[in-house]
Amino acid sequence: MPNEVNIYTPRYLAEVVRQAPPVRTYFRDTFFTNVKPFSTERVDIDLVKGDRRMAAFVHPRLGGKVLTANGYTTESYKPPLVNPYDVTTADQLMTRLPGEDLYSGMTPAQRAAQKLMEEYATLNDATTRREEWMAVQAIVTGTIPIVGEGVNEVIDFGFTNKITLSGEKWGGTKADILGNLGDWTDKVLTGGFANVDMAILGKEAKKKFFADANVQKMMDNRRMNMGEINPRDLPNGVKFLGHLTDPNLDLYAYGEVYYDDWTNPEEPATKPLIPDNAVILISSHPNYMMAYGACTYIEDGT
Repeated sequence: MPNEVNIYTPRYLAEVVRQAPPVRTYFRDTFFTNVKPFSTERVDIDLVKGDRRMAAFVHPRLGGKVLTANGYTTESYKPPLVNPYDVTTADQLMTRLPGEDLYSGMTPAQRAAQKLMEEYATLNDATTRREEWMAVQAIVTGTIPIVGEGVNEVIDFGFTNKITLSGEKWGGTKADILGNLGDWTDKVLTGGFANVDMAILGKEAKKKFFADANVQKMMDNRRMNMGEINPRDLPNGVKFLGHLTDPNLDLYAYGEVYYDDWTNPEEPATKPLIPDNAVILISSHPNYMMAYGACTYIEDGT
């Protein structure tokens, strides 16, 4: 049955309900604060990695001892184009927009201007979500898969500080969650030269952490202040879970999800940005860089 309107019957539009998920950018805004746009197609980075060598003892009459330079390597990358767009047809502008009064007198040109602003906001949100996904991928896996129409490559940062538990995993009767966290913070300090003070837990990792008997026993020890569990919501979609004193870590959870329609186009799915069983150890002030290179855009003529 058509939606017929009787012009003699008073009508009232109570509300315009817009259902859109918020755009969360915790990883991008917290860890990738060093933003550098470039006017060139390629972005080059010189990598100089130091070590822990110490100066040698020598007799005063024997002179000095050479400390051999490590040299450096150069990484170069040409970023692909990120260019979402929407299509607006003339017939869409002949009907009223959501929230528009029935006798508003708005012209199609005015509707086009308003619709343009709304579409721009939608496209900008989609681009922002892609940036957040890239930031998470770089930290969690050390790689960023660039997969799309006409492009299929991987940005590999040579990530080495990644451990997969093969023995007693978290949730097992012999799991050593606190020991694992302590060993991993030492490993990051040794191999990554960083003193981590944050742990971001995936959904399942968080459940197993709270259910662990050793963790519960340590937190219930009134004679020693080994930590505190005090969950609370923070801005930008992140939740603070609590604090451990040994190792010295603030615990967080980040429940943001993304829509994956490229891994398996036949069955697209909504997935968590942080894998369920992942534990991320990171410094709260790493100053990672987000670089933007120049891209050319060629119309396809359609």
